[in-house]
Amino acid sequence: MRWLLVAVLLAPGATVLAQDPPPAYPRPGATNVLENDRVIVWDIAWLQQEYPVHRHRYDHVGVYYASGDRIITSVDGEQRPVSTRAWNISFQRRDVTHAEAGSSVDPLRAVFIQIKEEPRPVGAADPSVPSFPVDNPTQRLDNDRTIVWEYGPGSSRAPAGRHRHTHDAVVVSFDATLSPSVRFVERFTEHETDLTAGSRRTLVFEIK
Repeated sequence: MRWLLVAVLLAPGATVLAQDPPPAYPRPGATNVLENDRVIVWDIAWLQQEYPVHRHRYDHVGVYYASGDRIITSVDGEQRPVSTRAWNISFQRRDVTHAEAGSSVDPLRAVFIQIKEEPRPVGAADPSVPSFPVDNPTQRLDNDRTIVWEYGPGSSRAPAGRHRHTHDAVVVSFDATLSPSVRFVERFTEHETDLTAGSRRTLVFEIK
């Protein structure tokens, strides 16, 4: 019976879908950690509770950093249990509408980046300065909205030298406590490193 209300709300023709559902965030367990003209970044825990029907207003990309379970309920009322492992990369197109509920005692956790604007042209390279990526990070994803790079365990050394970003980027670093640190790097930025002191794992989300 605990899912009956959600199923009714999601049933075709239900009153709640006659209106535009609320956005996915903010909600309990989701903390806004960065926002500007290009992105909104959320640190999210899927708590053991039912969340309202919502619509994802933006394309989003992110990384799960703690494994956990949830139940996703579609607009047709179909319930789907999902188990997700830490360090999986997530990408989802905007306008997905559904409901969710955390179902594990230790909640699933992720950092999600909502991409506000349409794609921009790649910034001009400077032949005198290497362009990101440097020091051979692992490419985790590449599509029309984002490229995701990972400096994983064992990659905490400083990159090879000064470099230039041709895309805006969100840098997400994790220390030994799995506490995420989030920074925004504007395109055309030139600097020595994207790694954070003391980080065990760093992901660079280039925003197209």
